Amino acid sequence: MARYQAILLDLFGTLIATEPAGLPVLEIGGSPVRTTLAGLGALLDAYAPGVGPDVFWHALAAVSEEMARRRAREHVEEPARERFRRALARVGCGARACDEGGAALARAHHRALGAATVLPPEHGVLLDALRRSYHLAVVSNFDDTASAYDILQRHGILGRVDAVVVSESLGLRKPHPLVVETALRLLGVSPDSALLVGDTFAEDVGAAHAAGIDAAWIDRDGRGVPPDAAPPRFVLRALPELTAVLASDIAPRRSLGSTG
Repeated sequence: MARYQAILLDLFGTLIATEPAGLPVLEIGGSPVRTTLAGLGALLDAYAPGVGPDVFWHALAAVSEEMARRRAREHVEEPARERFRRALARVGCGARACDEGGAALARAHHRALGAATVLPPEHGVLLDALRRSYHLAVVSNFDDTASAYDILQRHGILGRVDAVVVSESLGLRKPHPLVVETALRLLGVSPDSALLVGDTFAEDVGAAHAAGIDAAWIDRDGRGVPPDAAPPRFVLRALPELTAVLASDIAPRRSLGSTG
């Protein structure tokens, strides 16, 4: 009997990569910075007249840092539109401009970000091989569920997986176990028959441990497991190495809902 029935895959940095060269350039403090804000000037003019993209960049960076600290403490996921809403408020916009502009800017930001993502060909080949033997789910920390689905559709991933769980839709993010537990429920598999694959130790391996499932960590830089941390079951240097890890675990695909 195969050890695993399901493979849960992180999205950003695991399945897909972001190419910074695909983002436009904005000058910040005399230095070029690749950022989606470089292409959002028209929207900023509409919702924050007189506020240049460089000024807004600093406001957004400050808000992002504040939200990141809360995420680290509480493992909450606040939507991207809230991040942009707070940045607009920081530069002095009124409530209506903040609410409408926050949503509009967040959507445009994610469209530009999605256009800069790539699915490495070898990852697509791996997905096709895995789906013949395992139930597949994407479990992603991301602050916009609709945009995550857009990216999955853009790269042909959506039709190759059985479930998608995005942290923004739950309000909680990995390492909170709810993200993994939701995927297991959608797939109808037990924790002892699932493997989570991801590239961020604290979030991906932490979520797997919290939910009681095995983890395969992509240690791309070869830094090794952090001192005093509980190790994952497998350590990879790149996603395609998963094939060798699972070489002895190939079994006929069971119907969804089976846990035995």
